[in-house]
Amino acid sequence: MKTIFRNFLTTLRRFKMASALNILGLSVAFAAFILILMQVRYEYSFDKFHRNAGRIYRVEVDAGELGHVPIVSRPFGPTFGDNTAAVEDYCIIRPHFTESYVTVDRNGTETGFLQITMGATPGFTRLFTPEMVEGTDDVLAAPGKALLPASLARKFFGSEFGVLGARITVNSGDQAADFEVGGVYRDFPANSQIKNLVYTSMPEKGENNEWGTFSYTMYVLLQPGADPEAVAQEWNRFDLASKVGWAESPTIGLTELSDIYFDTRPLMADFGTEHGKRTTTDLLLAIALLVIGIAAVNFVNFSTSLTPLRIKSINTQKVLGSPVSTLRAALVAEAEGIALIAFAAAVLWVYLLSGTSFNQFLSGGISLAGNGSLMLTALGVAAAVGLLAGLYPAYYTTSFPPALVLKKGSFGMSAKGRKLRTALIGFQFVVSLGLIVAAMFLQLQNNYLRYIDTGMDQERIAYMQLGGELVGSKAFDTEVKQSPLIEDVAYSQMPIGIGNSHAQWFKDFRGQQISFAVEPVSWNFPQVMGIELADGDYFNERDSIRQGNVYIFNEQAAKDYGLTTRDQIVEWGSGENALKSEIRGIAKDFNFQSLHSSIAPFAMVVRGKQFGATPLPVAYFKIKGDPYAAVDHIERVAAQIDPAYPVSAQFFDTAFNALYQKDRRTTSLITVFSLLAVVISLVGVFGLVVFETQYRRKEIGVRKVMGATVVEILTMFNKSFVRLVFVCFVIAAPLAWYGVTKWLETFAYRTPVYWWVFALSLAVVLLITLITVTVQSWRAATANPVNALKAE
Repeated sequence: MKTIFRNFLTTLRRFKMASALNILGLSVAFAAFILILMQVRYEYSFDKFHRNAGRIYRVEVDAGELGHVPIVSRPFGPTFGDNTAAVEDYCIIRPHFTESYVTVDRNGTETGFLQITMGATPGFTRLFTPEMVEGTDDVLAAPGKALLPASLARKFFGSEFGVLGARITVNSGDQAADFEVGGVYRDFPANSQIKNLVYTSMPEKGENNEWGTFSYTMYVLLQPGADPEAVAQEWNRFDLASKVGWAESPTIGLTELSDIYFDTRPLMADFGTEHGKRTTTDLLLAIALLVIGIAAVNFVNFSTSLTPLRIKSINTQKVLGSPVSTLRAALVAEAEGIALIAFAAAVLWVYLLSGTSFNQFLSGGISLAGNGSLMLTALGVAAAVGLLAGLYPAYYTTSFPPALVLKKGSFGMSAKGRKLRTALIGFQFVVSLGLIVAAMFLQLQNNYLRYIDTGMDQERIAYMQLGGELVGSKAFDTEVKQSPLIEDVAYSQMPIGIGNSHAQWFKDFRGQQISFAVEPVSWNFPQVMGIELADGDYFNERDSIRQGNVYIFNEQAAKDYGLTTRDQIVEWGSGENALKSEIRGIAKDFNFQSLHSSIAPFAMVVRGKQFGATPLPVAYFKIKGDPYAAVDHIERVAAQIDPAYPVSAQFFDTAFNALYQKDRRTTSLITVFSLLAVVISLVGVFGLVVFETQYRRKEIGVRKVMGATVVEILTMFNKSFVRLVFVCFVIAAPLAWYGVTKWLETFAYRTPVYWWVFALSLAVVLLITLITVTVQSWRAATANPVNALKAE
């Protein structure tokens, strides 16, 4: 062992450049591998931490052509949850994905917060088993109770302990309800559909006759070994169509909780569900493996390139009686030593990055302590890379007889040596070209979504969630409009264009079942938001006080269901229960929800007397003049009317772009590591050129003596690499095209597959390769040929 260690230190001192390049390349590759695995682990383990994760399912309804919704009506709970033997427990959650205005008494001062709150039945704690910090897990069984995560308890009261019995007031719209804190639980991890929110008690069996109100999320906990498909089949024997009043019977289905994150089905009313793209996560994992592969190839390249320099020493040891097995073990041990040193350096890089802004690129953040099993996996990969990258050079270097130097010359310039190096560097070029193409299309897709025309004005629009005394306040509306900076103010029930939280209506129209998302708005909303009409007219101010409902549908609804303004008065349903409404106009299609979803049938309806006169809590401000001064004015007026309200007016385009922050973060992550893989590949090119110029010193000297110029010698070195890059491009281009095309198919809106991206990737790799080869060959090309010939 001492001999092996002494030889290892000797090798590090003798081949400083090769050792430094190997350690640097491997450490950067291992660091990238660890960071990517942290992100991949975060996404692949979504919702799998729950104690009952494998038995929790979300209840969904497939209404055929009307669409698929992950929400149910309230009677689903007692009807199916209480009467199915395979269901161990269930819970109903009423989602509210606009923030409520929550006020608390903090040290004698009323303090307000904007916070999402949800009602939940007692089964919530039995299904998701939160770890209680204070209180008991039956907290939601009592009326008027609230369950808080520890983070919100600290935010509201300054501590997560001693808050039981404290009162909070939840203002949703113009309605307020008081709750008593009955429990505090330790926060769930971030990679969960069950978010750390305020959960308030809700009657377990309420609204039992309102089958048509689809606004709840239902989760069931199946008995161990229960078949979810059998449960769904049992439920589908129930006559649900007659209960909800539909002509066609809908189909009930179950989706496992841990499968929701990567679910790519087009779901309507998918309120607040967090989704990821498995193709993107798989791409990240592939990049991690490719980075390791490229670094290992560099390792093998350097080791085999050193063969001519080490073969005399190795053969001398053979002659002196050293067994081949001992020599091979020493060479493999050297490779393992370099790999483990590189891994230690990688851990240091990751630790240093955790304290920088790079930490924000990873959804779960950078944490060595929180990823212990992952670090052990990375250590195992490092050891495996050292073993695999060391075995072949060790066996190959020791496989030649001592007379090799006299009989066969330099292995480094032999046909076998050239083929091996060409194959390895070719692999790196193929990967580099493919990754550059992928990174460029990621950026193009990101920019495409960012600058696409959504059909609504985004610039010079501010918006604000209202609460408490601000909801429906005429004083607020009047005072805001007093400023010449505010051209007009409009309102809606839920944010439009920056989320998917819209009610889904199922209506009987002329004997056919139709489905559309609907959003109550103020009469001037379309004009303020710059929504253009394809037919008909805008709302007018009188619509707010009329009996009846006045609609503007989008073009998609008109196309799907034959709705026109010529009919004007339409009836939903038939007989005594028929509701008469007016179709005032058809709006040109606009993205009323995020760009992750394609445009679906949608309607805006003026909130009149018959529809309901509850004030609308989301305000939109059309700005003229200095936008920042306008926002300051809005916040000052809000503070005067309700001093405790946490004012948070923001620009609409900023909120719109925030929807795609995760996409941009993932894109940036993939781009950074793709470019890193390219850099590591070029380190390999750099090393090979350095060693090749050493091997060919005599040839260069002879050529110069015979009259070759520096340009001719540089051309000689570059020509082989240029040919190799073109061959690799022919291989990489179709593979990259196929991968990019498949990835883009997962988007509702996607950038075209431009040919120039492939050409640019070729030009980039070619240019960098030429620069690298030329710079490293310059010294050999300009050296005195006499010195090279004397050395040989």
